[in-house]
Amino acid sequence: MEHFEKELTAADLKRLSVTKKMLAFIPPIDPDNDMPIRVLDDWDRAYVFHLSCRQGKYKNPVFQSKDWSAFLKERGAKAGDFIYFWPHENAFHQTQYRIRLLRNFLSPKPSS
Repeated sequence: MEHFEKELTAADLKRLSVTKKMLAFIPPIDPDNDMPIRVLDDWDRAYVFHLSCRQGKYKNPVFQSKDWSAFLKERGAKAGDFIYFWPHENAFHQTQYRIRLLRNFLSPKPSS
């Protein structure tokens, strides 16, 4: 199964920077319009993340929306946690996506 995984950065907690690997299984983006992406979590709760193209210095598309913020807040996500994201075929909604957050409970390594 093709999937995308990413360690969250502090910037991703505001808007998730979408990589080329993730774009490979998302429908083509319209640079002039946000594209809603239907996403289900581990408990089948539905979210709508909005995929947006950015203008200016940072060109990577991003997920940003109230639902992206809600997903992170409900789980207490922090920088260093991991997300897994993959396409999931559904007869009623056609292609939708699944997302899972895995917490990183490891302490930072002490410096020598």
